[in-house]
This record gives sequence, C-alpha cells and structure tokens, in this order.
Amino acid sequence: MMKILLFVLFLLSSDWVEAQQLSVQSFQKLENDLSARGSEGRTDQNGDRCAIIKVVTNEKGFVFEPDALGLVGSVDKTSEIWLYVPYGAKRLTIKHPQLGMLRDYVYPERIEKAGVYELILTTGRVETVVHETVNMDYLVIRTDPAEAQVYIDEVYESGTGGVVQKFVPWGKHTYRVEHPLYHTEAGQVEVGSSGKKELAIKLRPAFGSVEINSFPESGAEVYIDGERVGVTPYRGDRLKSGEHRIRVLQPMYQPSEEVVRVRDNETSVVSLELQPNFGVMTFTSDPSCEIWVNNELKGQGSWSGRLNAGSYLLEVRREHHRSFRQTLTVEAGENRTVALGNPVPIYGMLNITSTPGDALIRLNGQEYGRTPALLKDILIGTYTLELSKEGYARESGEITIEEGKVLPVNIEMCSGRELTLQTDREGDILYVDGKRVGVSPQKLELSYGIHTIRAERGEQHTEKQLEVTETGGETVVTLGFGLLSQIHWSSSVTPKQKEILSRLVENMVQVEGGRFQMGGTPEQGSDANDWEKPVHEVTLSDYYMGKYEVRQSEWEAVMGNNPSYFKGDDLPVEQVSWEDCHEFIGRLNALTGLSFKLPTEAQWEYAARGGNLSKGYKFSGSNDLEEVGWYGSNSGNYTHRVGEKQPNELGLYDMSGNVWEWCEDKYGEYNITSQSDPLGAAKGSQWVYRGGCWCFEASYCRVSFRAHDPGNRYYSVGLRLVL
Repeated sequence: MMKILLFVLFLLSSDWVEAQQLSVQSFQKLENDLSARGSEGRTDQNGDRCAIIKVVTNEKGFVFEPDALGLVGSVDKTSEIWLYVPYGAKRLTIKHPQLGMLRDYVYPERIEKAGVYELILTTGRVETVVHETVNMDYLVIRTDPAEAQVYIDEVYESGTGGVVQKFVPWGKHTYRVEHPLYHTEAGQVEVGSSGKKELAIKLRPAFGSVEINSFPESGAEVYIDGERVGVTPYRGDRLKSGEHRIRVLQPMYQPSEEVVRVRDNETSVVSLELQPNFGVMTFTSDPSCEIWVNNELKGQGSWSGRLNAGSYLLEVRREHHRSFRQTLTVEAGENRTVALGNPVPIYGMLNITSTPGDALIRLNGQEYGRTPALLKDILIGTYTLELSKEGYARESGEITIEEGKVLPVNIEMCSGRELTLQTDREGDILYVDGKRVGVSPQKLELSYGIHTIRAERGEQHTEKQLEVTETGGETVVTLGFGLLSQIHWSSSVTPKQKEILSRLVENMVQVEGGRFQMGGTPEQGSDANDWEKPVHEVTLSDYYMGKYEVRQSEWEAVMGNNPSYFKGDDLPVEQVSWEDCHEFIGRLNALTGLSFKLPTEAQWEYAARGGNLSKGYKFSGSNDLEEVGWYGSNSGNYTHRVGEKQPNELGLYDMSGNVWEWCEDKYGEYNITSQSDPLGAAKGSQWVYRGGCWCFEASYCRVSFRAHDPGNRYYSVGLRLVL
C-alpha cells in the first residue's frame, strides 16, 4: 500500500512529533473549597498551611518549577494535578516533553494560607495529516423485508431500515439473507476498483394466509397450534407455510378441529362444523311462579333456552309456598317442552276481633270481611292489617302468619285523637265547644270533627276552630294572645306554610324599648374602629325581634326556593341580597297579615347588647365568643343550625357569628347628637349588615362592628326579622 504524507506544519526534533504549545485558560480562587484546611492539606517548612493550586488538564508528564519559595509537593488526581505551594508564591514554570514549556506564569491573585485555586491549562496542537490510498470499498445490501438478517462472509451485519453497508477489501465475498417467514437467499459478489457494490435482495414469502369459519354459529374461539388467535370468522395473513392444527371452541358445542396445509403466498380456507352439545328446553308453570334451574333464576311463569347435555334440578318457587322440585336429564340435540308442577301453599289462621265490632278487615289492601272473623287458609308471611269503621280512627299494623298456627288479634278502635292544647303562658283557662277542660297546657282526646277551642286570661280571650281528622294533623295546638292572635292568614296559605310560619311568629321575642350608648363603647377596647364612633345616645321604642336568624325552611315556605350554598332546613338562609330580603318580607306579610321588617341598625345593636338587660358584653351574650357564636376559628368553614350556642340576655341566638344580618339602614357616619328611633343615613348606595359570620375572625362579631355593601348576595349574609 502506498502512502503519501502531506505535512501542514513540521517541527524538527530528534523524533517525529507534533508541534505543541501550553497556555493558561483561566485562574481563579475557589472561595468555598476547603480542601487545604482538611485532611488532604499540607504545611510548609514554617508550619503554615500550604495553598493548593488545582491544575485542570487531561495530559500527564508535566514538570512544575516554582519560584524561590519552592514547592511542598504535588498529587495526581483524575483530570487534575494538585500543587502544594507556600503562601505568598508569585510565579510558576510548567514544562512538558511533548507539549513544550510555559515560562514564569505570574499568578493573577495573591496566594494565601490554606487558599484553594483553580488553574485551567490548555494546549494548542499542530497536527500532521496523512492521506493514504486503499484497495477497499463498500458493499451495500438492501433487503425486503427490512427486518431480514444479513450475513457477509458468514458474519452477521446489522443495518438500519433494511440497509446494511460494510467496508470490505477488493475481491469476492459471500452473502446470506434470512427471515423466519421467508425463503433464504445466498450468493457471491465481487467488490473492485469500479466503486461500491449495491445489491437489492427481495425474499420470497415462506408463508400464506388462512380463513377459518364455523357453522352453524360464528363467534367460536380459534386456536392455531394450541395458541388462541381470535374468533370466527377469522383471517390470519402471515402463517408459516406447512401443516397447522386448527381448533375451534364454542359454548354448548363439541370442539371441532382440522389439520390444514398452508402454502407459499396462498390462502387456505377452513370451515368447521360445530356439533351441538345442548338441548333446547321450554319450561312452563303458573305465571305467578319463578322458575329456577340448578339454583339459578331463569324466568317468571315460563322460560325457553339452551341447556348443556346433563342433569339438572328444576324448582318452581312462590312466596309463602312450598317449592315444586324435579330432576331432568337433557340430551344433546333434543328440543322439548316440560310443564312443571305448582308450589303448594302454606297456610295459617287469623282470629281477629275489634271494639267496637263490624270493622272492615284489610290485609295488604285486600278486603277480608268484617270483625269478628276467623280467617282460615291465610298464606304465611307478614301482612299489613288495617281496620276501618266510620267515626273511628283507622287502625293499622303489621302481623305475621305462621304455618299451622292461629294468630289472635284484638284491636280497640279510637273514636278521636289525643292532642295538647296550650297558650304561650301556663295557667290560662281552656274551653272546648264551650266546656271548660282545664288550664294550659292540657292533654286530652277530642273526637273527630270540628271543635271550637277558647282560652281566657283575665279580661283577654282568644279562640279558633280546630278540625280533628283520622289522617293526622297538629298534635300540639297553641292559642296565642300575642302575635299569634294577630295573624290574619291569607286564603292561599297551605297547612305546611301555616305550620312553619306559625313557628316563626311564635319565636319573635319582645324587646322592651329604652336608652343606650351606641357605637364603640369602652368594652369594645382597641378593636373599635373609627367608623364605630362617635359613641352617641339612642332611644328606642318597644319592638319584637326574631329569636333566630331566618331559617331556610321558612324562606322556602314563603319563596318556594332555597338559594343557600349550605343546605339544611334549620340552617340560616344565605346568598340573599338586600332586595331579596324585602321581596321575602312582602310575601310573608301578605300570607300572615303582619308587618315584618328588617331591623334598623340601632334596633339590631340594642338587641345584640341585651336591651335593658344588657351586662355590657363585647359580643352578644358573652365576652367569650366560643360560648355564643360560630366564627372563623370554630365553625369548620360552614354555617350551623340556628340556636346551637348560648343566647344573649334577651334570649336571642347567633347575633354574633353564623351569618351576617341585613339591616334596613343605608350606611352613614355616626353623629354625636342624641337620637330617637333613628333610621340611618338619608342618602347613600350601601346597606348595613351586622353580627359577623362563620368565616370571619372574632373582632368582626362584636356588637358594635359595622359592615356595609351595595346589597349583593353572599353565602355569609342572611337576615333576622323585627315587628
């Protein structure tokens, strides 16, 4: 082989070497490196800690010549050489037999005791380029399919994308191309001076395809040589040529198999007949009965379907009956209808009497005559027994009839219903249909029909009509001398509305008017804000205030909807705007004939402080908010049922916390002058709400704290009523 050497640069020396040069790429102090202070550090002849210069290089064989202070030592590390130099060193000379010399390199930084420095060393290299001529070239083989395996001179060669290329000497070479599903191709090829040699080898398929069908039904599982491959109809496109065992399986049929020969590039079609292993059976019984086969429910009254050949236990079942049972053998291929026997009823007896007699008897809604009666042949089981007679309450209950036993039942029927008459104070005299029955509260039984009930308290009296029915109704009837007696129900009010709104009216607490100091009074301490001042004197007339915040059940009874985020009948309603509250109050007044309102800001604060009974608390009813209110630290981030905490001095609940409560007033600054029954600011676009809520901190729940808003809906704001 002839070589032609072309030299770009040539360095003359005793040996043929490449010209080299050394230089420093960078030098810096490693401030966070403590190597010189640790176990790898060294001391100089004066006992001082040496500095370490870490020379970064991949070359070996360097000679380092320090200045007059000398060199304590050096250590070879991976990709580094550590030089231990005394502090105060100035310069360094670096020599290498091939790379040359860097003379008197001056350190750009002061070398300190136990300091660590990094010197990155680079080499500039001039290389010799050799051009040579060779007696070799490329052999390129392209295969179809691309996954075929290629052997050149009996050595496996890997390729990419169906292309194998190898640099080979001139001359003759053998090749072989293989693939499991194709016929092997082999031969000899010569590579010479004419350039690279390319071969395209397309292998002939050594596989065919198969189509497998089953009849009389498709959907059978297909196995080829024991491996499941799909269901019929099935087509396999790349099955190795030769013999294969085909097997199909279908529930309720015998397995069917066949050996098929697959030929190159041909499709073999196989149709396998399935021999039934079942009979088609039809079972009939009474339409009210269930048909069970081997303890599996098949149908009601009748069933038709396939059963595998074999023996079966048939049952006909019906509640409160003894099941009919029969064994049956099914043969493959048969088609048969079998009429099954009926279950046998299981009876007991019922001996029923009533006081008074002649009451109509019903069992599960079916009539069985009138009392007294001995009812025979009653199927066992649990029944709802009901007795009814005009003028008496309907009586009902559950009874259980047992096999062969007589169940005695005696029922005393009521001609009326027990209830309690009461007023809002004990000791008021009560009358029913003009006859005195006692004092409030009084429990008594009233016959079915309409009665006039009356209560007297000194010179005062109140009365109303009460209808007592068999189907239920009020169990406690309250006659009111106060607000309840003032209600004038709308003709459209429903019994449910009447019940809920009567409770709302009953829960109005009378607040005796008086004089108080309104605003950030001394017990409010440093929490009091500027907008709670100046403290000023307010005089209020008597009024009623709701014991509780308006509940969701009360809002829904009036409005027919529940806008609240947190749902619950006894939770305070929220997500109501100031306008929503006035719509609610308008409808409530139309239903009751009363004049509910939102409280003025002064009415709200006076009641929250406890009115004339005030003990001067910071919150409504206590200086400890945990006792009286739900707020950010104890609510769990949701509202709570009204009335769960302690009330204040007037018996009002949740005036601190749970939900904010809208007031009637527009927001404005306080005036220091005394006022009587103030109505708030004359102008403004913000409405006041008071009391704090479940998601605010304690300081917002104080009795003097004021908040205001354009009247929007929030899931922390509700309302309380006054009259």
